[in-house]
Amino acid sequence: MSILIEDVLHQGIETNVYIEGNTICYIGPEKKEAKTVISGQDKAIFPSLINGHTHAAMTILRGFGDDMPLQPWLETKIWPLEAKLTEEDIYWGTKLACLEMIKSGTTMFCDMYWHVHSAAKAVEEMGIRAVLSSVFLDSFDQTKASEQKKRMEILVEEFQRYSSRIRIALGPHALYTVSGETLRWIAHFAKEKELFIHFHLSETAKEVEDCIDQHGLPPVLYLDKLGFLSERLLAAHGVWLTEKEMEVLAQRKVNLIHNPTANLKLAVGKIFPYRALKERGIPCCLGTDGCASNNNLDMLEELKFAALLQKWQENDPTILPCEEAWSLATEQAAQIFRIPSGKVEVGKWADLILIDLNQPSMVPHHNIVSNLVYSAGPSVVDTVICDGRILMQDQKVPGEEEIISQAKKIANSLITR
Repeated sequence: MSILIEDVLHQGIETNVYIEGNTICYIGPEKKEAKTVISGQDKAIFPSLINGHTHAAMTILRGFGDDMPLQPWLETKIWPLEAKLTEEDIYWGTKLACLEMIKSGTTMFCDMYWHVHSAAKAVEEMGIRAVLSSVFLDSFDQTKASEQKKRMEILVEEFQRYSSRIRIALGPHALYTVSGETLRWIAHFAKEKELFIHFHLSETAKEVEDCIDQHGLPPVLYLDKLGFLSERLLAAHGVWLTEKEMEVLAQRKVNLIHNPTANLKLAVGKIFPYRALKERGIPCCLGTDGCASNNNLDMLEELKFAALLQKWQENDPTILPCEEAWSLATEQAAQIFRIPSGKVEVGKWADLILIDLNQPSMVPHHNIVSNLVYSAGPSVVDTVICDGRILMQDQKVPGEEEIISQAKKIANSLITR
């Protein structure tokens, strides 16, 4: 499979981009022969976006239980419905999530949810990339923990059946739902199998207070005592962190995923300490969180919220400029997930988007990256390519009508079960 994107704007210059297989092989003036030719006229080429933290199939819970505090929201709305979820629910919910992500320029996401094989099937069919983790939650029950450990060992073996676009990770939910003994085992197992660990960390004041009450230490120091922290850890949220905790995170090379929209909507009480984390060299990227707490998977919107929040918090309009924000969702995210993408560059994977420069929010073109971060929405994304395959062209994804129809049916039936 070969693709030529001709006469497309790249870094301010009109050029041609040639893709062979899943790799960018040439960028320059020559128009190479290709099986598929895409006109890049009035378009700009960029790397596609990476969503560092979500719960994809929560698309079918979108708008259910809004405007509530986190714990009552989980206990009275989300967890009771999640207990009813079937494999088919997860399959269609994940397909809807993939559709939404493709249409807004995202071709990779890091997920934690139930019925992970159903999610993997959906991702496989939709053609994007994912790091998938099955929720690991033992509720401090040794029998349950033993069952979950065995299930995780089996899952790691079973995931070898999927394409290289899909990777398995370990998904311990949080320190308030998983025992310390289990977290130790997960850290050891992740090291042995070279797996990422996807985890919720220091999202609320209550989580921090309870950890101090129970263990005499704030979350990061407690987790460090367990030997849980490492460069394999993908820690979502991280808004309630002390200076000492940030020093430890830096020492252990932990990766943090900032979810500004969800944190605002659930009023978690603090803003992600980006400047302090950056000063310590802690790797960061962006995520949307799930559609029940965001309520969309639009990484373009997430970019704007992230940049504006930091400017407001620091009372400094120069912090997290648009180019740096863009990097959090592209190049820096690719580095965290250890994949050769995130840039339009020869040798990188062909995970790309074409931006329609004639969309009103993209005019004029003083700074296209600024437009993408501060003014653009999904409507500016014209074409999406992942792994060298065209997933969307002219804003159309094959089969999207069926996905939307089935997701509607699934969501309606879930509420009435």
